[in-house]
Amino acid sequence: MEAKIIESLNAFRAGDDEAAMTMLLEVEAELVPALVEAYRIEADAEARAFLVTVAWERREELSPALIVEALNDLAEEVWQAALDGTVALASPEILDILHAAERQERTDAAMARRFQMCVEEAILYVEGLVRA
Repeated sequence: MEAKIIESLNAFRAGDDEAAMTMLLEVEAELVPALVEAYRIEADAEARAFLVTVAWERREELSPALIVEALNDLAEEVWQAALDGTVALASPEILDILHAAERQERTDAAMARRFQMCVEEAILYVEGLVRA
């Protein structure tokens, strides 16, 4: 499984985002635990964002756990990917995750305001989907 993730990350880094995503979406076995491991050791924020996107696109049981972790990431592209996942996976559980993220404190004031605004927007959207 790790070899498939490495191969996909190499394709992603080479600029072939579509092939990289397809490669991991077509894996039939459970993949999110391996994606979480890869996420935790990945230094590049864009690659971490890619891994988060793959996780929520797969909609496996552990996907929300990676979203929680990614919402704590300081890199905007990573937490933005996580917020995209909250909208895609809209549920009462996701709403709880968003409300917890709303209380996060960030050291950079400008980034904190941006994060807060994006989380509030995601909450409104997910609330609408959950109510529907």
